[in-house]
Amino acid sequence: MKPNGFTLLELLIVIAIIALLVAIVVPLTGSARLQARVVKACAELRNIGLAMEGYAQSHRGHVPPGRTYCNVGKAEEWCDLPIELVEHRWLPAGSDDGRLSSAMEDEFNPGHTYKYLAPGWGYHNGGVAPKSLWIPDDFPNDRPGAAPETLPGRAYDNVSRPMTPGGGLEPCPVKWVAWSVGPGYDPKKGMPPRAPVARCSWYRGPGTTGVIPRIGPLNGEQYGWQ
Repeated sequence: MKPNGFTLLELLIVIAIIALLVAIVVPLTGSARLQARVVKACAELRNIGLAMEGYAQSHRGHVPPGRTYCNVGKAEEWCDLPIELVEHRWLPAGSDDGRLSSAMEDEFNPGHTYKYLAPGWGYHNGGVAPKSLWIPDDFPNDRPGAAPETLPGRAYDNVSRPMTPGGGLEPCPVKWVAWSVGPGYDPKKGMPPRAPVARCSWYRGPGTTGVIPRIGPLNGEQYGWQ
């Protein structure tokens, strides 16, 4: 009579098949989970963009000022979402301790809001100061694969730079930008070069790092990472 149960060889084959299936399925599951988080960040940034449009329509086209910090108490909250959007009820309120200006928490940076910056007069450590955005010369058609260190562009602040050859102030082609720090963000390394407007600083898919932006151009519809 043939004995019941698996032989050692059969058992090893079954284990090998299971291991192979796990090796195939687990990376796919992780990739799908990451993609879902990216989609969520894009959707929330789109909602922030809608809030920005609503605010601008009720404030003669003006958008809220950007805020940056370098002091110890608020350094990690640099470029947080503008409290004006919360005060006018375009975005949900943040934490009671004031660490979060809004409840719109970055999917890839827990404990912090999505980032926001607008060229023009803003605030640095609570004091009034011009805020600038670095914009590629080929914006919005700059190449995603361009080398950041060789990408031609300029910083615009709508206050004193850049100047036209005739001596006038050249306006920034971007009114505002909101962004997620994106997958793989490391606070110790900071933002990728030329972030967040230049395409070479954007997230480009699994295995890469970079920001996920939502941009409000001076003329035209909003756009961002696709």
